[in-house]
Amino acid sequence: MILKIAALCVAVAMICSALRLQRPEMATALSLAAGLAALALLYGELSQATRWVDAFRQLTRSDEDLSAAVLKAAGIAIVAELGGQLCADAGETALAGRVALASRVAMLGLCAPMLAELSEALRSALS
Repeated sequence: MILKIAALCVAVAMICSALRLQRPEMATALSLAAGLAALALLYGELSQATRWVDAFRQLTRSDEDLSAAVLKAAGIAIVAELGGQLCADAGETALAGRVALASRVAMLGLCAPMLAELSEALRSALS
């Protein structure tokens, strides 16, 4: 699978390099389309990872909210990486930084309830 994705990305990068001189907006759109196509090619692996996290949760008898949070964090990371790279490709490095910041804040918000539970458990264990 990685060979298909790498070949797709290299081919699109070469086309974008030539296209960027005359039509930079088209090069950015093509880059976006290639990024989405790469994600589509990864769908099987992403589904398998989701099943693995669910099986691990069942095996360890851990909380369903925890495995949901792990999957949400992975989704946030993937979307933020793609968005940040697209912004950087478009020459908007400041916007790429904002995407990275937004993803970190989103993950912190996702982890806040777990951190509160952990601190409560530690507090009751120490008293």
